[in-house]
Order: sequence, then C-alpha cells, then structure tokens
Amino acid sequence: MTGVIPVLVVLGIGAGLLLAKLRVVWLRRIVGWVVLGGLVLGADVVLRDVGAVGRMVGICCVLLGGMKGLVYAEWARAEKLPATRVLVFAFCWFGMDPGSFRVRRVGLSWKGDVKLGSGLMLVGTLGAWLVWAMEWRHILVMFLPMSLGFHFGALRVLKGGLRAAGFPVRTLFPNVLEARGVGDFWSRRWNVGYSQMMQRLVGRPVAGMAGQGAGVMAVFVGSGVLHELAITLPVRSGFGLPTLYFTLHGILTLVERKWGKPIGKVPALVAVMLPLPWLFPPAFQSEVIEACLGVFGLLENC
Repeated sequence: MTGVIPVLVVLGIGAGLLLAKLRVVWLRRIVGWVVLGGLVLGADVVLRDVGAVGRMVGICCVLLGGMKGLVYAEWARAEKLPATRVLVFAFCWFGMDPGSFRVRRVGLSWKGDVKLGSGLMLVGTLGAWLVWAMEWRHILVMFLPMSLGFHFGALRVLKGGLRAAGFPVRTLFPNVLEARGVGDFWSRRWNVGYSQMMQRLVGRPVAGMAGQGAGVMAVFVGSGVLHELAITLPVRSGFGLPTLYFTLHGILTLVERKWGKPIGKVPALVAVMLPLPWLFPPAFQSEVIEACLGVFGLLENC
C-alpha cells in the first residue's frame, strides 16, 4: 500500500496544474485546500500500519506535493511553466517559488554553495553521530546537528546544483544568527520558501479580508496546523502543541509590530528554542528523531 504515496504526490501536483486554469479565485482556493486535505487523509489511511518514521515521510511527501500544487495554481495566473520546468520545481527543489524556474540564466554563482553545504553536511553528520554515541536525548541537542546537516547543508548543496543548471533559486535557510526578532526569524531566516508559500496562500488572502494583523496570525496558526499533520499525526500524540508553538510566535510577531521594533536577536532565538518541546512532542522525539539517529547503530553493525 505504500506504493500509493507517489500516486498521491503526483495527484497533488497535477491538481495544481488543473486548478491554475480555474479563474474564480475563491473557488480555486477552496477546492485546492479540500483536495490537499483529502490527499493527506488518504496518506494517513494508507500508512496506518507503517512505523512512525515511515508515516512521517509519507505524509510529508504528500503534503509537500499538495502544497506545490496549491502554490503553482496561485502563481500561474498570468504565465505558465513548461512541463519540464514544472517537474524540476515539483520534484527537485524544496522552495516554493515557481518563478525561479521560468528562465534559465548563464553564469550564476554556485560553487560556494556546494562547498559550504558539503562542509555543513559533514559537520552535521558528525554531530548527529556524537549525539547518538553519547546518548544525549535533549530535543535541542538532537535537533541542531540534524538541522545543520539537512537544512543548512544538503539544501545548500541542492541550491548550488540548481544554480549550476541555470535556475536562480534562493537560499532557503540564511544565517539564523542574524535574526533581529521573531518576525524576522520566521520571514527571512528560517525556511524562506515556506514563509513565501504561507504568505501567498494564507497571509495575503486573509489580510485582504480582515487586515494585516489577522493575516499574520492566520499564517502562524496555519503553520501550526500543517506541522500537526507532519509531526503529531504520524505519532498519534501531542495534538495541539505545534499549533500552540506557532500561535505564541504569531503573538510575539504582532507585539513586535505594535512596538515598532524587533525584540532583538537573543530574545528571538530564546523564544524559538525554549518551547521546542511543544513543536516536537515527546512521542515524536522518541519515535522519529531518536529512530533516525539509530541509523548510526545500523551502520555500526554492518
């Protein structure tokens, strides 16, 4: 039954191509979200007898494919991508800007990204091995090397590869230590592609109907719901905690706007890291993160 997952991913992307032809904006958005919900529900049913790691990977793949479709449908109102470029956008990049694949350019810098990304992958892998070997199980200690290796390493290498091919994609995870506040962290430092997606699909539509403040909170609450699907649904535990995590950051972002200035680098990073157990509940830590670290044990026994 796990073979159904690639089919659901393709259906999510294909739905976006069809929805792009629907000119009634509100209907396109409603149908798109309903389709996404149905695909994720289907993935959860198909993966009900699979382990937590497998469920997470499968649901995340379907979720990513569906979100790619929604983003493309929202973007492709005045222009379209050729079929091959749609495939590259959908399957070869974690970003959410179809426009980066519209025109291929010559002479884009890329070697620095590959070198830096490769180094960070190595450091992250060694750090994850150390965490496994020392049996450190605090969520922050487990998450940092894995994030360093994947978010800042592997995705940087992928960026370099696509830029070498002529696609002007942006860095998805710029230096988080330069964040000036909570709003700056989530909008410009952490997963820029995801932030761009949420603004396009949630923030701007809600802001247009109910104002900027409502748009900001909708982005954060919506992020909480999407992380529930990716984190708490696979382990069947901790429901509501990721939404609480992002709701808190939405409130802090609105506070920054009311003050007219960010809260500062250190308070922002503390606000992000201190409640990480809300984002990654205990069951997810043990059934997914620790299980992923356990790959080092398998390699040791080979």
